[in-house]
Amino acid sequence: MQSSRAVTRTLRIDSDVESRIELLAEKEGVSFNLLANRSLRRLVEWEATAEKFGFAQVPLHALERVFNLLTEEQARELGREAGKNMMQELILFWFKKLDREAALKLLAMSAKYARLFKMEHTSNGSNETVVLKHDRGRNASAYYAELLKSLFQVLDTDITTQETEGQVVAQIPGPGLTIRGPHANITARRLGGRITELTASTA
Repeated sequence: MQSSRAVTRTLRIDSDVESRIELLAEKEGVSFNLLANRSLRRLVEWEATAEKFGFAQVPLHALERVFNLLTEEQARELGREAGKNMMQELILFWFKKLDREAALKLLAMSAKYARLFKMEHTSNGSNETVVLKHDRGRNASAYYAELLKSLFQVLDTDITTQETEGQVVAQIPGPGLTIRGPHANITARRLGGRITELTASTA
């Protein structure tokens, strides 16, 4: 959700809630209004919808233990199912469209609110790099790698991933344009509006 102009609204809140917001605001060194608005944004951007899809708060050490109980192939299979089903449903529910921009937004929201991982996203022309840092072991990396692959596969994008014990790095190529002919398919790779690469395959 995009930030918009501020509006003034009067509302009643419980006195104990007010006291806790004041304490948290003082501890974080921010204003009462900023902290209250941040909490409301979390409600409308994440919690109100995530609850409908069965999301629950789980201690991270417990999540790590669950991953350790799985085999690597079980973790990968769960990741493929999540990318193919759950992630697509969430994207369509939140953004009403299924494309690269919406997929990246959902990953960013998952990092910000669910805190399942930390996300770094960089772009070089039309090619993008996504890093998911989690520090929960190789099975967790296997899960997130397969989730990303299956999610972007639905968007007709074959990504490459690198896995370590604590993170997954995904390289997402820019969108191409495929021209189908009677004898061959020609795929044009675009960068900054210009065609930079042509590849041909037999039809």
